[in-house]
Amino acid sequence: MEVMFLSTLLLVSFVLLSHFGDSATANCFVCEDCLGTDFGLEHAIGNSEKNGTSIVWKVNSLTEWVTSLLCYYIHKDGRECSKTLGITLYKPPDRVLVSFGHGSELLLEGESYLLECLVENIAPLKHLIVTFYKGPEALAQMYFNSSREPKPVTKTSILNITASKEDDGAQYWCDARLNLDVQQVPLTVSSQKLYATVYFVITVTEGEQLELNCLAVGKPTPSYVWTHPTSANIFSSTSVYSIKSVTFGNEGQYNCTASNIMGTVTVNFIYFVL
Repeated sequence: MEVMFLSTLLLVSFVLLSHFGDSATANCFVCEDCLGTDFGLEHAIGNSEKNGTSIVWKVNSLTEWVTSLLCYYIHKDGRECSKTLGITLYKPPDRVLVSFGHGSELLLEGESYLLECLVENIAPLKHLIVTFYKGPEALAQMYFNSSREPKPVTKTSILNITASKEDDGAQYWCDARLNLDVQQVPLTVSSQKLYATVYFVITVTEGEQLELNCLAVGKPTPSYVWTHPTSANIFSSTSVYSIKSVTFGNEGQYNCTASNIMGTVTVNFIYFVL
């Protein structure tokens, strides 16, 4: 990457963006009539070479997270003119992971949960934008503009969500993007997809009738299988499962799977007897 900066009587700061480990080049030009005056380029890393009133700075592999260049010249009357070139290294994250804070993809309808997006070893943090998604829908974006940390950091962003029955089977994910004016490298890294399973909680009184409905719409018409974790037997093949008079022994989790040649969907019910 190459940047040119011209020394004037004003002190102006510029920023050179460079990918960590890449080579970098900058050109410093002083005024045309400055030959014979004192001018130069101050740098902590790399090499520089003068050619007339220009100075070329090069480094084969830029790995210093905090560094800058100072181009200057001094007039015959003693006035000094200089410009600083700040150098910002950027690094896309090693990986991005999404998870629920409680460590499981099983959710209860109506309950609140923390959706976490882990971004590993990204720099600089102030240019990071984290976006949470449910399917193709963007749920929220988080910014870190106030950060002054130039070196790679690992950051966890958290989004609070409330589970609903419409979220059953939804894909949650996130991505991390470095908001830089650089097009030649991919600066967005996405997480894996997290498939949520939402349980519907139902409370009934002992002796009442229980009716669970998982009607699905599809073509061909879906077939149904109802199961209970404590029973290996298939106990219903319709979209509705009923118990005329519930007992405490009927308490627990019921799973309804609707399927046709195009796919399979499972709905989970949990009910308690009072």
